Amino acid sequence: MVDPSRNRYYDITIQCSLDGFCFLVYDTERNLVVDLQLYQTSEADDENSLLKTVEKDLYDKGLFGQTFHSIRYIVANRFNTLIPETLFDEEHIDYLLQFNHLLPHHYEAFHDTLPGIHTVNMFALPSKLAQHLRNNWPDILITHESTVFLNSILNAPSEENDTNVYLNVKSRDFDMAIVKENQLLFFNNFKFNTKEDFVYYLMFTLQQQQLAGLDIPVFFTGLITNNSSIVNLCERYIRRIRFIRPDGAIEVDTAFCDIPFQYYYIPYKSLTCES
Repeated sequence: MVDPSRNRYYDITIQCSLDGFCFLVYDTERNLVVDLQLYQTSEADDENSLLKTVEKDLYDKGLFGQTFHSIRYIVANRFNTLIPETLFDEEHIDYLLQFNHLLPHHYEAFHDTLPGIHTVNMFALPSKLAQHLRNNWPDILITHESTVFLNSILNAPSEENDTNVYLNVKSRDFDMAIVKENQLLFFNNFKFNTKEDFVYYLMFTLQQQQLAGLDIPVFFTGLITNNSSIVNLCERYIRRIRFIRPDGAIEVDTAFCDIPFQYYYIPYKSLTCES
């Protein structure tokens, strides 16, 4: 239960995409997630409308306009690119992003670091949205979903094999990472329309990485459950399918025990992983 008088102890995390949003309130003193809101949609036109819903929720809880221990906004779009630290130049970040993306007009570029692999994650979001966030919360941290995802799996102990495959699934696309001994071998984002598309990209990548047919675990997280049609189809080709489990570093109020952990994995890990 949120208590507005405890605002100075709260870490607020907002994750927005065209899939919907996740809003999480973490009490740093109690080491407890005290509020967790999820809204999924396939019809959102932009993140601004979803952010207004989050702001209304903050207002209804007596938290809007308050000062928090920290607040972060997680960008969940496809406008991001990894680049080695040695090649990164912040003054030319727009130019570097253009190698992989035709950015819409009036987008602002940002970057995160992945210190474990000496890599920079460049990304962009609408300038008006970025300015709106800064106007409301001058100290807000803006980071990208893939930064949290990669930092979390690169810092995780290898659960079963030296080589593991990780999939962060959204309603329209998914991130795929292959990690060996805490080093990133492969990372990409794939857009899909059907479960067949999903499995094609997964199996094609495993083949290209010479991993097809090997007995390696594939870990799922994101907007997916173990009885989904995608997982059922993947089971025809992959024997060791797993779901990323909670690490117990942060407790979650029992009121939210019915929400699958993978649905809010990224906001949860943003609290414990360097980004």
